[in-house]
Order: sequence, then C-alpha cells, then structure tokens
Amino acid sequence: MNKKVLRIVSVVLAVSVALPIAACKRSGKRKQVTNDTPWYTAEQIEPELGVDDSKKIDYLYSEYAGSDDDYMIVFTTGSYYVDYDNIDWNTYNYNDYAINYVSVIDKETKDTINSINISELLTENDYANNAYYRGGIITLVASSWDPITYDSLTKEIDIDPSNGSVIDTREVKGDGEESGSIERSFQIGDYRIDTEYMWGESSNEYYNLYITGPDGSEKVTLKESGTDIWDIAMILGLSDTVALIPCSTDGKDIYYELDLTTCKATKVDEEDYEWLDDVEMYSAVTGPDGMVYFTNATGISRLNIEEKAIEEYFNFSWCGINRSLLSNLSIVESSEDSFTLCGSYYSNEAFERSRYSIGEFILIEFTKAESNPHAGKDILELYTPNGYLDEVTADAILEFNEDNGKYFIEVTNRYDYDNYYEDYDYDEINSDDEWEKLDLDVTAAMSNDLAMDIMNGDGPDILLNTSTFGQLNDDTYLADLSKYVGQLDSDKYFMNIIDGARIDGKLYQVPVSFSIQGIQTDASYAGASGVGFTTEEYEDFLKNTLNGDDVIPSGQALYFAKLFNNMSDKFIVNGKVDFSGPEFEELAEYVKDNVREVAKTYDELYPDDEYYYGYDMEEPLVAGYSTCYGFNSYFYSASEYQGASTILGLPSADGRGPTFSPNLSVAVSAQAYDVDACGEFVKLLLGDNVQRKLGLQDNFVVNREIFREIGEIAVEYYSGEGADELYGYYGGFGGVDDSQRTIVSEDMLDDLEEVIESCSTMSSNDAAITLILVEEMPAYFSGQKDLDDVIEIMQDKIQTILNERK
Repeated sequence: MNKKVLRIVSVVLAVSVALPIAACKRSGKRKQVTNDTPWYTAEQIEPELGVDDSKKIDYLYSEYAGSDDDYMIVFTTGSYYVDYDNIDWNTYNYNDYAINYVSVIDKETKDTINSINISELLTENDYANNAYYRGGIITLVASSWDPITYDSLTKEIDIDPSNGSVIDTREVKGDGEESGSIERSFQIGDYRIDTEYMWGESSNEYYNLYITGPDGSEKVTLKESGTDIWDIAMILGLSDTVALIPCSTDGKDIYYELDLTTCKATKVDEEDYEWLDDVEMYSAVTGPDGMVYFTNATGISRLNIEEKAIEEYFNFSWCGINRSLLSNLSIVESSEDSFTLCGSYYSNEAFERSRYSIGEFILIEFTKAESNPHAGKDILELYTPNGYLDEVTADAILEFNEDNGKYFIEVTNRYDYDNYYEDYDYDEINSDDEWEKLDLDVTAAMSNDLAMDIMNGDGPDILLNTSTFGQLNDDTYLADLSKYVGQLDSDKYFMNIIDGARIDGKLYQVPVSFSIQGIQTDASYAGASGVGFTTEEYEDFLKNTLNGDDVIPSGQALYFAKLFNNMSDKFIVNGKVDFSGPEFEELAEYVKDNVREVAKTYDELYPDDEYYYGYDMEEPLVAGYSTCYGFNSYFYSASEYQGASTILGLPSADGRGPTFSPNLSVAVSAQAYDVDACGEFVKLLLGDNVQRKLGLQDNFVVNREIFREIGEIAVEYYSGEGADELYGYYGGFGGVDDSQRTIVSEDMLDDLEEVIESCSTMSSNDAAITLILVEEMPAYFSGQKDLDDVIEIMQDKIQTILNERK
C-alpha cells in the first residue's frame, strides 16, 4: 500500500451527513448547476502567531491543535535566522532563536485573545514537538535530553489557554536503546493515541502506540518479526473503545484491532479491510462517529467503516476558493452546515528563497449558502489525469466561472492514474525500461477508456495534460483549436512551440507551458544542422566524445521508440502508416548496432544501496540526456555539463532539434457541448495574466515576452541569493563544487531562447503504437527476423488500430 497521509491532524469533530454530489455522469443529457447544488461561502481567519516581524525568519510552520465551544488553538514553530559564522557557541541557546507560540482564538469573535510564548516554558535542553487541545487544556509535547548522560525523554506540559499558566508537567516516556519520534495523534472517544515510529538498528521498523485515556496512559508495541512496519497513516474508530490500525509494510497491509480499555492489540484478517488498500489520503481527521475525513483530488471524502464505503463530503467546486490551495488543507471541525479547513501554505513562486521554509497559516470557515450563485449555468467538465491542478490553472477556472454567465467548469478525475497502476507490483521494477513499459501500459489503458467515452458522447469537455495520450489526436476525439490561437503574434509567442504540436496540420493539444527534452552539451558537438545529430553524427559523438557511454539510458526497444516518436511525422501521415522509407531503416540499424539490449538495472547503477542524489563533480560530464522544466533545471544542468548551454535533438535521419513536452496542455473534446466556450478557456490560459503566473512558478511559457521577463528575474535570483539553492540545495544532496559553478548570465537566456526556437516537435506518445514497436522490434535487433518482415507485421497492426479508431 502506498503511504496514505503526509500529515494527519486529529481532532474531535461534530460531523454532518454526507452532502449530495453536484453532478452525475453525463449520458446525452446536459449537466447543469441547480438550486440544489451545494454552495459554501468562506471566511478566512487570520490568527496572530506571536512572531516578531522585525527579526529575519529562517523557517515557520503552524498547525491546528484543536478546538471546543470557546476556543480554536493554533501551534506555531520555527526559528529566527542564526548567523552561525559569528555566533558564540559557549552561550548559544537554541530556544533564544526558536519560535514556539500557541495562539488562542475566540470561537465567536475570531479574534486572537492570547499568544503564549512556549519557549519561556522550556529549558535550553528542551525542544517543542507539538501541541494538542483537549478538555479545555493545551498540552505541549516536548523532547528533553540530559546534556551529561545524553538520555532523552518526552514530557508534557499542560497549559491554561486563558492566561498561559502551567497547570502540570509530567514525563511521558524515555527513549531506550532505540530511537523513535512521535508522528501523529488520533482521538477515539475518550482516548488519545500517539504513534511513534521506531527505526532501531537491532530490529525491523515498528511502532509504539501511547494510549491516554480516563484511567491513565499505557504503551502498546506493534512489531512483526521479519517485516518492516513503515507507516501508520490512519487510525479508525470501530467504536468508542475499539480502534482499527492499518499498518503499511513492504508487502501486504496488516491490520490490528486495538481494545482501548485493555490496551490489547489483536492482528486481524487483512481481507476484511482490503477495500481500504486503494484509499489515498493527504490530510485527515478522525471524527467521534469513527469515520476518517480526508482531502483528495476533488474534495473531501470520508470512510464509512460500517458500509465499507468512501463517501463524498465536500466538492471543491462548491465554493469560490482556489482548489489547489484547498487540496493542501486539512478539515479540522464540522457541523451540519459548516466546516473548517486549515494548513500551512508555501508559496509556489520560484524565485523566493523563503518559499521552502516560511509557511503562511491558512484557516478558513465554510458555511453553507442558501442558494448557489451559479444556478442555471451549464457544466463544462474539465478532466486532468490525476485530478490535481496547479494553483495558476485553478485560479483561471475561478476567473472563468465568475465571468462566464452561461457556463461553469467542474473538475473531475474519473480516469485516475492510481486506479490503473494498482494491478502492478512496483517492487518488481528494477530498471528505467521496466518503468517506461509500465507507464506505456497504463497510458494506453487510460487513453483507450477516455477515447471510448468521448466517442460515445460521454467524455469530458476540456482535457488538461493529456498530450501523452497520442491516441486522442484525431478529429474523432478532439477539436482542432487552430482558430483559438490563429491570431497570436509571432513576435510575442513562440509559434514554433504551438505549431510543433500540430498533427497533420491540426492543433489538438495546445501547449501552455513546456519543458525541453534532448541532449545538453556544448554547441560545438552539434551535427551539421547545428541543432541535433543524424544517426551517423551521433554514432561518432558516442564513440569518440562519450567514449561509448551513451547518455540515453534505454535498452534497444525503448531507445528505438524514442527515436521513432521523435520522427513520427515521417512515418504516420493523415492516418496512413508507412515504414518503407530509408529513414525507418536508418533508425533501426543504428539502434541494432549501437545500443545495448536492455537498460542497466538499478542494482547495476546503484550498487550497495548507494542511491544517486546528484552529479558527482569528480568526473565532469560532457553531455547528458536532459529534461529542462524551467530556468532552475536549465542553469543547474549547464554546470553539470561544464557550462554547456545548448540542448540538441536526439539522433534522427535529418538532424532535427530537441523536442518539447508540455508542463501544461489543454485540449477540447470533439463532442464538447460548446467547443467555442471551451475555446474561450484556452485563450484565457494563453493570456498574459496566466502566462506570467506560470512563468513565476519556473515554467517555460509560450509567451516569449513573458519568458524573457521571467528569465531576467531568474538570472538575477540565481546569480545572487538563490545561487546556493541552485547549486547546493541548502547543503543537501546534489551539490555542485564551487569551482565548477556556472555563472548565470543573460547570455544564457539568449542561448536558451535559441534552443527553444530550434525545437521541432512536441513529444506526443501514442502508447498503443509504441507498445507494438517495443514488442516487435526486438525480433529484428536479435537477428530472429529481417527488418522487412518486422515492418510488415507492425504496419498491419498499427494500421488496423488507426482504422478502428475512426
């Protein structure tokens, strides 16, 4: 089972019944926002966190600690900036710089009535872990250590929220020989359960549970011989005194039922709870009804243990708040007509160093409105493969919904990647080839289901990020969007990027922002075209410059598929397949003679569990197979490859340039209810406002004026305060030696702009066709069949597929 939760906030909830679903699957009848479609107004509460704004902050994080009828409690931790180069270590005390505050908010007025400085309650050997609010008392959980014996323990400090006075201090536990950390806290009835992850070297990974109830506290250990328990993402209440504990392992999930009155855990049959294996949660709370409420891609759902079902509770389309922001918040309390979400928000703007460390605490109360302001609008369904949207696109949807008097965009994820991946065992994957093959299988299945629904008039209206679904690039499935971009100024936009997405002259997928894929190296290594290599030129480059160590990591079958897809416009034209030309033979012969049969396994690449985190500068590279997602990756790769600022195309028959792949793309169904209305959304994404916001998140955008504007910001940042971030990742993995850092300059922007202008086509993989290539071409590479025989088989199979799609 995948790790289900990144952060759990556990509070006592008063929960309401599940709300009705806003929209049903369309079946020829138009979906519409009705008077019965729920709508929620939102009020943001801004607590005073106690931070001294006159001091420079190094990092800051806040979380919800609980509430009752009187108060809402927020716990804030962090640190002010420490000048370690000039500090007096003889007098240094961590808590002199620590930010540890509890904010007490009046439930009725929403005012902060008390900010308690926790640091004043701690010794120099204490460290604040977390805080929770139960029964009118704030409890601070802190780690403490003895500076002489180095023994450590956990202690709790009870605090009166009204005046900040200490009510009680007690030791909870001491660490033994093995180390652990309290991860999460859950409330089931009158019992609190704290989970402690243990990673002691003398045993498998396991968990301790600390149970606090009316009769005191007790520890329960969950340990399996020969099995690592590496996560307890949620604890569910089967009753007020019995909890269900799902445990994630490297194999099947295991489950315990925990009797909270006796503190006895009993392992139960995992088949009784298999329905939980597919649940993906990123934040959750446990209610007194035993259900777990969690945020997912499209809203908030809850687990109904009795019915063994997942129920929709709130859809992000039922309010006017950015859904990307909401997807990162936790639900912390609820009543019949209202609920509260909160969490720490970190800026997505790329060129601000503080974005990694300084979070803005968001606390929003939602109240059910008497009517829906969009009632009467027709719904345009927008699909994105994983259900999540970036913040900029989510804002664009809000703008469209607010300004358009006739239509309302609703986001769905009915073809979810996770559902297609669930039948595969990730543990069996041991090479890039195997990962790529799995991805092709999944993409083919998703693309086929989506195509069938579109053909039957039951597909979504707008499709985001489906550029890898090459099967859809046909009039049968998608509308030609040429008229919505036809008036763009070539001086303002990279028209080669937009035109490079055309299939047989038609624009089915519009790139909004993009990455560049190719071989990053010095410009002097380019072939005669100046932007790429012919197969003969690349063979020379491989043998004489790279010393035979190819930078393209794939084995023969997938290597050939890459080269084929890079030139697919030569082999498939207007739905007709023709592999008889010399270009196909040239690619096939090159791969047969120069590429290893299969990719290196991860065991070969990373022996002795030494995983690769960054470039080893002891052996500087000449070139690399690169995907540049934005300015950060482009500048960093330049240093990896000794200052190389050129990205060249893969080996081809005509020496063409690199490809581009959309970071964000938009398409419109040929069966959309109103293609023109969808086209208005396309134009919105290409507008200056959206393009600038995407650029500031370090995306290459198709607006070349904004590309240049953002590029200058990036140069200033990465040649100044952002240099350590770019090359050293704050001292983490992937650092580049100071002597080999490339000096970021505007000249590199000129080089990058030339690279973008040299991009020939969009990487648009038709997975079904690629799978045929991968399955059939090895017979030629191994000498089992002549190329003509393989071509005959493949052409027939691929042509049949293309004909069946009509």
